Amino acid sequence: MTDQTSDGTAAPEATRPESVGAVARGGALNMAGSIVYGAANFILLVVLNRVLGTAEAGIVLVAIAIFNIIETVAELGCGTGLVRMLSRDRAMHREDLLRATVIVAVVPVVVSSLIGAAALWLLAEPFARLLADDGQTQLVADVLRAMALFLPFATLHSVLVSGTRGFNTMIPQTVIERVGRATALPMVVAIAVGMGMGPVGVGACWAATTVVALWFSGRSMAKRVKRAAANQGRTPVAPSREIARDFWAFTAPRAVGQSAEVAVNWIDTVLVGILASTTAAGIYASGTRYILPGVYAANALMQVTGPRISGLLAKGEKHEASQLIKVVAGWQSAVMWPIYLITALFPSPLLRVFGPEVVEAKGALVAISIAMLITAPAGPVASVILMAGRSRQAMFNTLVLVAINVGGNLAFVPSHGITAAGVTWGATILVAALLPGWQAARSLGVATLGRPAFLAVAVAAATIGLVGVGARVWLGDGASGLLVTSSVGVLAYVIGLTVVRADLHLDALWNGIRRRS
Repeated sequence: MTDQTSDGTAAPEATRPESVGAVARGGALNMAGSIVYGAANFILLVVLNRVLGTAEAGIVLVAIAIFNIIETVAELGCGTGLVRMLSRDRAMHREDLLRATVIVAVVPVVVSSLIGAAALWLLAEPFARLLADDGQTQLVADVLRAMALFLPFATLHSVLVSGTRGFNTMIPQTVIERVGRATALPMVVAIAVGMGMGPVGVGACWAATTVVALWFSGRSMAKRVKRAAANQGRTPVAPSREIARDFWAFTAPRAVGQSAEVAVNWIDTVLVGILASTTAAGIYASGTRYILPGVYAANALMQVTGPRISGLLAKGEKHEASQLIKVVAGWQSAVMWPIYLITALFPSPLLRVFGPEVVEAKGALVAISIAMLITAPAGPVASVILMAGRSRQAMFNTLVLVAINVGGNLAFVPSHGITAAGVTWGATILVAALLPGWQAARSLGVATLGRPAFLAVAVAAATIGLVGVGARVWLGDGASGLLVTSSVGVLAYVIGLTVVRADLHLDALWNGIRRRS
């Protein structure tokens, strides 16, 4: 039976209750996992800074940055490639291709990850000489070598757990990575420090958790591929040149784009380490991690929306895709604006949790927070370009971002320190939203800005914004102002959301949370 609008016309598929509800259920689960993931990462940073100290925590965080960059390069873009290809094959009822698609993705990743591990091992000392403060070169090299052994496990796990999203499910990624591994990390690190391992042991234990995670993600992917083919009565075909050519025509440009994306996310930490010190890099990495809860929430919604956008665009349903993105942009704004209003107004008490030295990062935190406030209403715009199959265009976009990020850091960090790194990251965030948004509207006919996002922004500004500005003027950048805003402002915001919940489709999101619970 076709749903109808109030005027009796058929409702677009993407805004029908069952369609929005399906995205809401996946988004609710993923956002819940992202909350746990963000909290676990926050605790991990507190443990590193408070137990190891700012200097040694900086060494570990810089090593993690280098590890993540090399790991993502070794993934060859196959996580995103699997999401698009598996979801497309399922939408076109070609379940017989699923197993072959996974094989043509995984085999090159095994090779590239082994090369990446060898490169990290061999280049550990040159990296250390470039990054380390005086007298710490050998320690940094030892940390990198200890982590290098686990890079193949981490790479395969990341590709497979991301690829399961091609089955329109967020359960494996949420349970295995965002909840399971994330909550284990602070405990593993605390145990390593308690046993006197120091930065080398902490780095190795952090990376070793991917071995266990890989077992679960590999099993989850295998079960879903087998079940999808069996349910449709399909006999899996063998990998072929045609399947590999189809997969890599999309994924090869994505490999470059994804490498550029991780460079944008982590290269500033590495560059601060090179241009300033590993201690400064640790302060910057810790201080700017307050940005991550909103980023995780946005990614949670993007990841669950991406496969559905791919299916809609594959069938030429651009209007339906636009309507779905506008709803998701409203949810994204509703989650992100409260977070970044508070981080922009009260950076000092938030950063003091990591230690007094980390307050130095407040300029960077404010700059990035403002950029996130501006771009939140755009929604998952980068996902639109990718899920339309335009991986080359997405690659170009991310290379532009790398140029802005690296160029800004090289030009301004030596003279203006970590605040300049934050301003540069903020500029990168702005371009990362505006460029694909313009491209989606101009070349795909997919609009991303809509009433739900602007309504969420207005409610947040009229409640948390007004209360926060008043508290900041009256009480200053301290714990008391933060407490007032986090209580009175947030309460007013929740009341405001209940008034506009129908326009934001919040009932669907709440029902998704209840069903998952």
